Amino acid sequence: MSLEGRTYKLVLRKTARGPVIQFRSATPETREATLIRMGGRKAEEVFKYLVDALKKHDYITEEGGSENYKYYRVKPEVGPAVGGFLVLVRRSRDPAAWAPYFEDLLTEKYKGAHKLLEHALALSIELSQIQPPPERVRMQLTPKILDSISAGMKVVVKKLWGIRR
Repeated sequence: MSLEGRTYKLVLRKTARGPVIQFRSATPETREATLIRMGGRKAEEVFKYLVDALKKHDYITEEGGSENYKYYRVKPEVGPAVGGFLVLVRRSRDPAAWAPYFEDLLTEKYKGAHKLLEHALALSIELSQIQPPPERVRMQLTPKILDSISAGMKVVVKKLWGIRR
């Protein structure tokens, strides 16, 4: 499953259990599917940071939605980096603390950040093909794989750039 030729969508759904960020992707020959889901108290705050940073650099276009459902189309050149960032913050105790670093990671203030985020998403996809998620999980990537890659990425980010959260 290659990252080229894909479309990406960033979605915020407000459910009875709270807000949920969904990162969706599709290829020309497949249906759109949710790759990553991230919920929690700070999900809406993280979503706002992501959308604001992406709008600032014109990497996102608003597609539409309603009061309980907002979605944006992400440009393909930054889509994998956005997905990689969501992998990074997915299991954080305070994902909103990572959100201010998103723009710096996206714009390469930290050298190699864009590639690191892309590779995190690509690795998650490849490993999830080997060990697919259970059917009850409503996303294509295996949660255990996402959690382990997230933990490893946090160590790499702290060692390379000194970002501590």
